[in-house]
Amino acid sequence: MSAAFGGLPTAAVNAAEVVAASCQAADVQQALNNAPDQATVRVPAGTCDWGSSSVSFAQQKSVWLRGGGSSGSGATLIKRSGAPGSSFALDFDCSKARRVELSDFSFQGRHTSVQDGGVRLRNGCRDFKVHDMAFDGFTASALEVRDVRYSDPPYSRGVIYKSRFTNSFNPAVPNEGLGYGVVVYGSATDIPLELGTAEAVFIEDNYFEANRHSVASNLASRYVVRYNQFVTVNTTRNTSMIDAHGAKMDDTDAGSRSWEVYGNHLTYRGDDYQATGIAMRGGDGVVFDNLIDYEGSTELGIAHTLRLELEPDCPTYAEPPQQVPGLPRPVRGQTLGAWIWNNERVWPGGSNNDDRQIYLTNGSSFDCRYYFREGQEYFFFPKPGYQPFTYPHPLRGLDDVIFDDDFEESN
Repeated sequence: MSAAFGGLPTAAVNAAEVVAASCQAADVQQALNNAPDQATVRVPAGTCDWGSSSVSFAQQKSVWLRGGGSSGSGATLIKRSGAPGSSFALDFDCSKARRVELSDFSFQGRHTSVQDGGVRLRNGCRDFKVHDMAFDGFTASALEVRDVRYSDPPYSRGVIYKSRFTNSFNPAVPNEGLGYGVVVYGSATDIPLELGTAEAVFIEDNYFEANRHSVASNLASRYVVRYNQFVTVNTTRNTSMIDAHGAKMDDTDAGSRSWEVYGNHLTYRGDDYQATGIAMRGGDGVVFDNLIDYEGSTELGIAHTLRLELEPDCPTYAEPPQQVPGLPRPVRGQTLGAWIWNNERVWPGGSNNDDRQIYLTNGSSFDCRYYFREGQEYFFFPKPGYQPFTYPHPLRGLDDVIFDDDFEESN
């Protein structure tokens, strides 16, 4: 008997292949409906406008939905010219689906004030794979991963890799609303801190450009962001490329639980004053081995390695730091453990690898130093005992083989 990742039984490889009649929504839906368990559903190359239609998968099956063309070509382009707000072109419901894999598509959003979405993986998708994809112009989120609200474990885990996420922002108001490349929502339930394990959504070896937040999270989310390239531009420079929400004070939902951010290259490509790179409003984690960079004629580039904030406002700038009335330290959901080391910042004044370039504020006139103290809430050295999870993620396995995880053991 063989066992696969996380104790799951080994899936049969390429049990069947179903080819959709075209890339139109009705044909893709029919192919998914007719596919047997563990099948590859291939969608022909071409450009298809789904209008206001969407495609969903909620069956007790595993499936690989794959676009046409060679791997990574994105020769199957899906548009939704009539997409309504708060809707997704493609929706996987993992309360019923077993394992899902998605690759080799391009999804084009409307890029209007309508908050449309690209792909959603909801209700606790386990060991999913999303790769060789391209997403552009979504005002809500290009790719959303979401757990069941107030549920017990197991929670979402999987890997997103070798994909492009561009121009996810509201063109009318670029720094407000949604506008996420990848967003991870957990169960909204308080859970223990686990770092360096498989129990997270892994985002690795991707390209992000001009998104309001390239990666965002909330509700007890857990993510690992590693070895990606991030670019922000003048349009999106005032919102962080990598983000984590904290808990709201007026409800019981947990904020982001954990983040592991390492080996990434963050660049500000612009000519304005400065840009925001990594900003955490809640949760705990590690930030290390990142290159904080700039292009163009900006004066400061990305001025800080990490920005720690509170979800509510801190006091207006004061000396010495002050408590917010009614918000004793610590605030529920705030960062209690951030380990920051070996990051390098490059800006017009030269290279500076001083991790102490940390900004303790959630606005230019606010001062959060009362809530964040070196040696108590943040540390400029590696987290004791921490080891990053295996890279590349074992789920990536071999190319072009459904669920061939390349990490099976014989018992």
